[in-house]
Amino acid sequence: MTGTLQYVRRRRAVALVMGVPTLVISLCLSAVEVSRVRQPDAPLFITPAAASLADAIASGNALGAYELIRGGQDPRQPIAVRHTVLTGGRSMRVSPLVWAVATESNQIVALLWSFGARVDAATERRAICLAERLGNDEVARLLRAYGEFGPPGPCPPREAGEPVVPWLTDAE
Repeated sequence: MTGTLQYVRRRRAVALVMGVPTLVISLCLSAVEVSRVRQPDAPLFITPAAASLADAIASGNALGAYELIRGGQDPRQPIAVRHTVLTGGRSMRVSPLVWAVATESNQIVALLWSFGARVDAATERRAICLAERLGNDEVARLLRAYGEFGPPGPCPPREAGEPVVPWLTDAE
């Protein structure tokens, strides 16, 4: 009988050790969610302001990009970017429009275009090629429709594994 009693006590102890933290965590999460519903503009729940236009574009933060442009950032001026895959780890200065195409930030491509961001003919053609290669038909269509240099010729070759941003910005 004492063996059964010890077994029951152990089961209760294990249940308490596992159950109490789970209950406390679920109550805390519920409190956070209630706070978020009551105060949606609290600093804990809003996306932080973008530190730079490059960061806003890379994270797809269209509102942050808009605020930076409205605050005086020129969407036609090159921005400093660096990415392990997209730039091959190199620091580069590129057009915000090129960076938006490379990071597949569709809303920001349209935003930049509406603020007058433009690129040269060769870069525009490569941007269309890149958008098509990434399967981003929406951006390719936008660039073709509003581009200044007409339909692109054949896409230039790109070596497998070559970072897209240097390929996109190098002269033909």
